[in-house]
Amino acid sequence: MSNWAVVAAKVPAAAHPRLQRLVGAYSGRIRLAAPRKSKWGDFRWQAGQPSQISINRDLSPEAFLITLLHEFAHAQVHAWDPHYSSPHGPEWQSRYRQLVLPFLTPDIFPPALLTALQRSLHKPKASCGADVALLKALQTDLPKRGQTVESLPAGSLFKAPSGRIFTKGPKRRTRFSCVELKTGRTFAVHPLTDVELVNPPAHGR
Repeated sequence: MSNWAVVAAKVPAAAHPRLQRLVGAYSGRIRLAAPRKSKWGDFRWQAGQPSQISINRDLSPEAFLITLLHEFAHAQVHAWDPHYSSPHGPEWQSRYRQLVLPFLTPDIFPPALLTALQRSLHKPKASCGADVALLKALQTDLPKRGQTVESLPAGSLFKAPSGRIFTKGPKRRTRFSCVELKTGRTFAVHPLTDVELVNPPAHGR
């Protein structure tokens, strides 16, 4: 299957004229990956072999497009900036901005997402999940979520997806400082982490 055949059905139709040229210029392989909690996409290369971009198949069309452009930026840096030092440093940020700008139109992205994406370009993050405002905008059209760390009152006990129990603490920049009940260690927890509220045990009389 050609790269365009993989991509075309996964992105907003309004993006096709611009995106098809980018996909056609990419000499590696684009494939769909099973859903991954740790990342939405990646770029891989090995000396003497064609490079490969993988994108999670369960992403919304808008999230798929943004992730694909993110990985194309990695491919360009790898091809044209061989001496770059940081995976998401100035070279990558510059190429990512250049790739995204032509797609910043209301026929491709709904208003709230368009605004969040525009703002995110001032200092692009290593992933969509690291940009809380962008992640919220991407989740607008998803089914209603359950409880998140952000939605709980301060001091709440909650169970994380890992099964560990935490106490919600104050927000530090973009994440919440939460104390694991079992170990007493403090962790920085993403505000949109899906959690389960834990009722504290009743005290005996």
